[in-house]
Amino acid sequence: LVVFAISIGLVSSDDHVYKDGQVVPFYANKVGPYANPSETYQYYSLPFCPPEHLEFKNEDIGEVLEGDRMVKARYELTFREDFKNKLLCKKTLSDDDIREFQDAIDEDYYFEMYY
Repeated sequence: LVVFAISIGLVSSDDHVYKDGQVVPFYANKVGPYANPSETYQYYSLPFCPPEHLEFKNEDIGEVLEGDRMVKARYELTFREDFKNKLLCKKTLSDDDIREFQDAIDEDYYFEMYY
């Protein structure tokens, strides 16, 4: 059991080596007001274009204790492949959607994303 726990601790995303053209997982984490980092919300609690099905990352104990809520983002990143503009989605924002984004701007929200 101890050997198993140690071996898990030695494997991390920092050790991963990507091959050309390989998809790099990209996650949206949390959002919240910059002035109050303990107040956090899931990324898709704001009216962004969510994926069809939310796919949450399996988090380790440290991420859970930090309050992370990583969910696979709609962005597609491939290692060492450049791209110009890509359409992520089309969405007509309601008055409430606009108000939510405006509130996030007014409150200086930060947005965490990880690859």
